[in-house]
Amino acid sequence: MKFQSAFAAQPKWLIIAEMMCFTVAFGVAGYLTTYDVSTFSFYGIPIFVAAWNAGRRAGFGIAVFCGVVWYFANLHTHPYSTYNAYLWAGANRGFYFGFVAVGGAAMRRLHDESRARIEAITRARNLEKEIVRAGEREQIRIGQELHDGVCQNLAAIDCATACLREELQAGGSPQAAMAGKIQEYLKETIVEARNLARGIFPVQVESDGLVSALGDVATKANFVREGSVQFNASEDIRVGDSQIALHLFRIAQEAMSNAARHAKSSHIALSLTKEGAELTLTISDDGKGFPVDANVSEGIGLRTMRYRAQLIGARLAIRSEVARGTVVECVLRLPVAAPAPTLASHLP
Repeated sequence: MKFQSAFAAQPKWLIIAEMMCFTVAFGVAGYLTTYDVSTFSFYGIPIFVAAWNAGRRAGFGIAVFCGVVWYFANLHTHPYSTYNAYLWAGANRGFYFGFVAVGGAAMRRLHDESRARIEAITRARNLEKEIVRAGEREQIRIGQELHDGVCQNLAAIDCATACLREELQAGGSPQAAMAGKIQEYLKETIVEARNLARGIFPVQVESDGLVSALGDVATKANFVREGSVQFNASEDIRVGDSQIALHLFRIAQEAMSNAARHAKSSHIALSLTKEGAELTLTISDDGKGFPVDANVSEGIGLRTMRYRAQLIGARLAIRSEVARGTVVECVLRLPVAAPAPTLASHLP
């Protein structure tokens, strides 16, 4: 690759000159050998190289030069009985040389267009990833501000309200009951604000905390409706990248939200298993399901899950039947960690 890059970086006139030298060398070889030992096919090399690196005009120029060299190199050794037959053979060679020039230039143009498309796709995917990261960072910022700002202020107001209620009770004021009601409302608001902050910013989703984060989601759901979510996972599951862990958490969060809100399910099974190098996240419910049809457009939730799976290189499968529930399965192949060095590996 270094040689190819260095060769292509040369000025076009130098590339053309080098290909002309190669052509002359092939012509000399053809002149010194008999016509039976033909060097004709080798003339395509400088034509193709010139067309690839210097453009179609350069390829045609080398093709014409190859035709001239071939003509004089074989003029006195060709086996044709007439001169016209030799000219006809030269015309056939010229057609071949021109075809190589056109083909080389076309292949280079196709190569450049393909590379441009790949670069455009790569830039688009990087931009999409950055947009997703920006969205996650903004959610983290909002969650932190809710947790560290709003929740703390509400807690301070709750303390102040408790002090006010005690003072009113000590003074025998009838407003003590109202202060108690205000304190109850504040406690409910604090719980809601903290749940909202933890939903926006799951602080426990780190490379080694995916299991506890999913377990916390299941616990919250069971607190609202006891026994609605069954969670199964091994405690030793680790994901080396916190971004991958966060995407898996968001996929599970979205699937469970869809099952609870849209599918009207009464039971959800959430599991995280690992077999070999494959990590499988499964969310199944007993809800009303939906017809899986390629002609039916998916909602933004399903599209978001598919996009998150694509970002981390996972396979997302969604199986659903009407009145029989839905299964969302995300399979991720984890990178194999390098074995730790042992003492024996350092011994001579």
